[in-house]
This record gives sequence, C-alpha cells and structure tokens, in this order.
Amino acid sequence: MLRNYLNIAVRNLRKDRTYSAINIAGLAVGMSACLLIALYVQQELNYDRFWANGERIYRINQINRFEEDRRAATVSIPAGPAIAQTVMGVEAMTRLFQRSGSMRVALPGKSPRLFQEQHVVFADSTFFNVFAVPLRLGNPKRTLTAPASVAISETAARRYFGNSNPIGQLIRYENKVDLTVAAVFADLPSTTDLKADFLVHFQTLFAVESEGAADFLRKDWLYNSAQAFVRLAPGYPVSQVEAQFPGVLRRSNDERVVRHVGLYLQPLHDVHLHSADLSGSTSSGSIRYVTLLSVIAGITLLIACFNFINLATAYSLRRAKEVGLRKTLGAVRSQLVGQFLGEALLMSSLAFGLASVLAVVLLPYLNQFTGQSFRNADFLRPDLLSIWIGLFLLTGLLAGTYPAFFASKFRPVLALKGQISERQLRGVGFRQVLVVAQFSVSMVLIVAAVIIFQQLTYLRNKPLGFRKEQVVTIPLFGSGASGNLPQGIDGPLRLRMNTFEEAVVQSSRVKGITALSGLPGSGYVRSLVVPEGKTEQSNVFAAWVSVDYDFLQTLGVPLLAGRDFSKQTGTDHLAAFILNESAAKSFGYANAAAAVGRPIQRGGEGGKKGLIIGVVKDFHFDPLEQPLEPLIIDIDVPRFTVFAVNVLPDRMPETIAHLKKQWETFFPERPFEYAFLDETLDNLYRIQEKQGQLLGLFAGLAMFISCLGLFGLVAYSTVQRIKEIGVRKVLGASVSGIVGLLSKDFLKLVLIAILIASPVAWWAMSQWLNDFAYRIDIAWWVFALAGLLGIGIALLTVSFQSVKAALMNPVKSLRTE
Repeated sequence: MLRNYLNIAVRNLRKDRTYSAINIAGLAVGMSACLLIALYVQQELNYDRFWANGERIYRINQINRFEEDRRAATVSIPAGPAIAQTVMGVEAMTRLFQRSGSMRVALPGKSPRLFQEQHVVFADSTFFNVFAVPLRLGNPKRTLTAPASVAISETAARRYFGNSNPIGQLIRYENKVDLTVAAVFADLPSTTDLKADFLVHFQTLFAVESEGAADFLRKDWLYNSAQAFVRLAPGYPVSQVEAQFPGVLRRSNDERVVRHVGLYLQPLHDVHLHSADLSGSTSSGSIRYVTLLSVIAGITLLIACFNFINLATAYSLRRAKEVGLRKTLGAVRSQLVGQFLGEALLMSSLAFGLASVLAVVLLPYLNQFTGQSFRNADFLRPDLLSIWIGLFLLTGLLAGTYPAFFASKFRPVLALKGQISERQLRGVGFRQVLVVAQFSVSMVLIVAAVIIFQQLTYLRNKPLGFRKEQVVTIPLFGSGASGNLPQGIDGPLRLRMNTFEEAVVQSSRVKGITALSGLPGSGYVRSLVVPEGKTEQSNVFAAWVSVDYDFLQTLGVPLLAGRDFSKQTGTDHLAAFILNESAAKSFGYANAAAAVGRPIQRGGEGGKKGLIIGVVKDFHFDPLEQPLEPLIIDIDVPRFTVFAVNVLPDRMPETIAHLKKQWETFFPERPFEYAFLDETLDNLYRIQEKQGQLLGLFAGLAMFISCLGLFGLVAYSTVQRIKEIGVRKVLGASVSGIVGLLSKDFLKLVLIAILIASPVAWWAMSQWLNDFAYRIDIAWWVFALAGLLGIGIALLTVSFQSVKAALMNPVKSLRTE
C-alpha cells in the first residue's frame, strides 16, 4: 500500500508540474532561511556554555545611581578582593582588566620583533579556579602566581616562538615590564566573550600604569574599570550572596559609594546576550537581535507553509472524483488523510533537499553578514541535526495536515457528480485569510526596512558639531588602548609628541593636528564637578574630555564665547576649562558669555581648579543613541591617547605615507596604525545597518514566497474559469476587462493586507525609534510606498496569468474539458 501511495504521489507531482514547482520552491526558500538562521542563533545561545561549573559562575555588575541609574559590566578594582574575602558563598573570584599594548620579543640570533596586541588581560592568580582553561604547558596551580608572569595562548606561542619551548622566555610589554612566560593555554573557543591571548599577573598592571594612576586604581571604589567573576558554592542562593554586597560597599568608608553604588550578579550564561545595555561590556551579542532573527525566520517559514496550504486546498478540488471513487471502494478517511499527508511529506522532503543545497550555497553570505566563520561541517553538528529533523517534520505536518483533512472530507456522491465547490467547503474564505496574512507580514517587513534605512541615513548625515571627514586618527598607545586612565606621558614622550606634530604639519597635505583623550563616538569619562555655587556634596557629575591645543580648529568645533586654549598664556594646561552649551545652561548661567571667567573645579578635594575660558557649541561625543549632555574640556596631557589629523581629501596614499614616515621616526617602539574618523563613526551603527539589511532581505523573500502562492492561485482560478472567459470574449469582452475581472479579487486582498500592516508597522517602528535620542518622524509616504510596491508586485504576478488567459482563443477555451 505504501508503494502504491508513493506511486500516486509521484504521478501527481509530474501531472501538476507548476503546482509542484511553486510549492517546493516556496518551502525550500523558507526552510533554507530557517536553516541558516538556526545555525547563527544556536551559536549565539551556546556562548560560554562549555565552561566547567558554568552554571555557578557569575559576573559582578555595578549600578551607578547619580543623575540616573547606569548599569555597568565592570566594578572597581578594590571591590573584587573585598568580595572574595568577606562574602559567604563565594568559592573563587577573579578580576579581569582588558588593556592593549605593544609586545617586543627578542630571540637569540634573531632581530627583535614588535607586535601590537589587542587581547591582553590582567588577571588574578585565581583565574584558573574560576575558568577551567586547559593548559598545554605549565601548571595551573603555579600559573600567574609570580609577579610579571604571563600565560599565552597556543596561537600567540606559535606566532612569537614558533616550535620553540616558550616557557621561561621574556616578552617586553609596553617597553616597561619584562613578562616571563609561565604557561601556554589552549586557544579559547569562538563562543566566548572572554578574548585573551595574554593573561598577565594582575599586580603587574600597577607597574605598567603611571604611579598616580596605579594608586587611583588600587583605592578608588567609584571608578569601575575591571570585570569580576565569581564561582559560587554548590546550591548557595544568589540572593543571599547579593544581600551581602551592601556590607562590602560600606567597608569602602566612602559615603558617596554607599549611597550611589550597587552591585548585583549576572549569570555567565546570560552575559553574551543580555549585556547590550551595560556600559563597559565587551559582548557583541543581543537577545533582541537573536529574537528578531528567530521571529523573522519563523514568519518566513510560516508564509511558505501558508502557500502550501493555500495551493493544496485549491488543487485538491481537482482530485475530488478520485476521493469519491476511493471512498466508494471502501477507503476510510484515515487512509485518505495518510495518503495526502504522505504526499505533503514527500514534497517537504524534496523542498528540504533543495533547501540544504541553498543553505550551503548561501553560507558564505551568512559569514559575511554576521562576521562569523561557519563551515559546511557545522550543519552536521548534533544539536543542529535535531533542528533539521524537527524542521522537516514540522514543515511537512504543518503544511500538509489541513489540506489532508480538507480533501478527505469530500462526500462521495457529490464528488463523483462533480458537484464539489469551493464555497460548499468554505475553503475560499480560509485561503483569503492566508493571502492577507502573507502580504501583511511582507508589508510590515518592507516598511521596517525603509524606516531603518532612513534612520541610519539620518544619523550618518546629521551634523555632529565637528569635522569628521578627512580626519585621520592615529592611536598613540596602539588601537584598543583605554582612554579612561592617564597613560603615563612623561616629559620626554610629550616632547616627542610635540616634535611629531610639528613635523606632520610641514606637509602641505596636512591642515592641522591635535591630540585628545578619546575619539568621538567612544563615549566620555564622567567626573565629579564643582561649579560655582555648588559643593562637593552636591554630587554634580559631567562628561569630561581632555584635548591638546588646536583641538577646536582641527575638528572645526565652533566657539560661542570666550577664547580657545592658547600656548601663549603658559597656564591653560593647569587652570583653564572650556564648557559646551549644555554645561553652561546646566550650571545655571544665563548664556554662554555669562559663564566665561567663572571658577570651576573638576574632581573632589584636591581636584583641578581653574576658570572657564570659553564656551563651545554643543557637539556629539557620545553615539547618537544618547542625548547631548554637559561636557567639560581641559588640557590633561597624561590622558591623551590619540592624534587627530585634518588632511586634504586628494592624494590620500601620499598623505598616509608621510604620516607613517614621521611616526616611525619619532615612535619606533610602536607599529603605525591609522583609521578615518568618518568610517569609525559609521561602524557605530553597523548592528542597526545589519538589521536593516536583514529586514530588507527577508521582506524580499516574504514577498517572493507570497507572490509564488498568488501566482499559483491565479493560475488555478484561471483554469477553473476558462469557459467563463471564453463566453465573455465571444460576447465582446475586452482583454483589459477580463484582466480586471480576474485581478480584482486578489488585489482586494492585498489592499486589506496593507490596511492591517500599516498600524502594526507604525507601532513596531515607533518602539524601535524610541531607543534613539535623535530620530526621524515616520512619514505617511513610507506606507504609501510600501503599499504601491506590494500592489505593483501583486498586479504583475496576477496579470501574467490573467493576460495569458484573456488572450486565449475563445473557441479553444469553450471546447476545453
């Protein structure tokens, strides 16, 4: 019997090739999208799931409660040991301080080599008690126990030492400290946010930083600069651990810390996808992004299943006599349901095979889109194979169940007499609902893609208040260096910086150069400020950026009142501040001019005191998701981390070569690195751009699948009304009249879909835009454009079959049985 069912199924596939091709293609597109997204989503969900005892590892996060609550993925450095020593339930704790730096290695008989490393992590000796990283060489109990010791990854070991034994070798870090290699650890998997090629003894951090910065890091409880992870005792409640944190903060003996700082635990397994709103987070994952992908993939597959159901119920009317005859010969309904369901599973299996091929072909584009490096072998992972099998069965059952029960309920007498009609079975109403649902989803995705594109275009073109084009940035301490701490710029280094700037501006290609503590878009450090009329207890905090002379001129920041920093005064680096408009207003001054000459202090007791010498127009230093806020600008040389060079737009290779030559002359201890400021700022919105591209892609897929189904339904409807069309043509109906007759019912459904989709899309995109401090207004024409696009595509789809039927010879139509 099964063989007979299979023969019938194959015969029907061959008989209705158009119907079969449309159904298989629609299902294949939906399945391939689900397979690719499942590969990506599964990887995102598996982040940090491989650690031993991972369910007992937590990160300590901090809440800063000043003007508003700000959550951070980091804590102060002294908080870590205090928690390890006093909090019950904590078995082990380790702090991680991320810091890039230059590495110099000199092997016997070889020339010294210089590297700029991004993934240098200062860690406590208890690191391997929390994270069970396998060691290839070395003893985990002795690793990181000696000062200036370092554990390096397998990849770093091969890059630095080749096949030689690296244990005991020396690496010069930042030209300040000789690190002794104590161990080699296995390369960390790609599914972790812990990126480390060098694990350095934590105390070495204080030898690398300047004396003042090191003392500040050791003692300050407000400055949260390190990640801290704890492993809890088995079965110990998280709530009981968190209940002890206020006592830890009280031991800081700082009333401000007790009042304005809070600590809480975040499970390690949640870190990757639930840290997007935490400052200081190194995670690139987003649960919203993963959810969006999953929902879109599900919707795409659902649309494909709607297509199958639509066409299967329509085309099943052609087999009414077959059903009637089989029932007359004794077939029971369960047998008919099994046959039709089997045919659906056969079609689903063919679609699944095609989807697998499409997924393999499209895998490089997924890698390009997500920045991952998936391979074809990843599709065969056990966790994904179960998803594949489930996807195949779910699609077959979801798409085939309703048509199977629909066709099997035909009454034999009516079926054999040819009296089964769509309206008798009420199938037409259900199919109309599915068509409306398909096009509604497509319209929502089209509107979303257009609005995301508009918002990103607005952000890229919005005036930022400073010059971003033709600005080359050169990191003074290497890319990735933190701008939050003084980098130990002493007199000789400052002299080299000045000489470098003088040499650079000698080129006619360079219009100006300055140094600053961080790039626009990287965010501010926020500092305690004591404006005129306030006290330290007022707890006024403001953003703070340090710049060199010529900053305003180089980046084109307009001065509203007062003057710029000047070398001629001789004291501006000691006691001069410039505010932005928002700061002048926030501190109570009537206008910009009223703020000039007023006293101000940055920091608490013993902080830097001086006068406000100028007020500049507001400019955006934070990403545009954040609103403008009060900003204080001063000259603080130890905090400088990057040069900004304003250059002419033409002959750029010649200009870069000039910059490189001067850099290698004055800073031979560091590799030359550069970037363009406008490109750096554009990268801030890369995730949103990917979301827009993704929605655009799936909007196209959803529309394609919807039109496939519409094409099939129109083809079926045309065949059903072939004699009616012939009669109308004989009676004088025009081609346009017949096309309109066949098209109007389907276009009505598209119009209904537009009416349903418009408010849904408006609400969804309004919620998305609320995340931006600066956003576009949703214009009516976006919905009109999406509607016209949907109507146009649907009309082309319908017209192809309608015109073909209208042009058919009426004699042939009337003779067709």
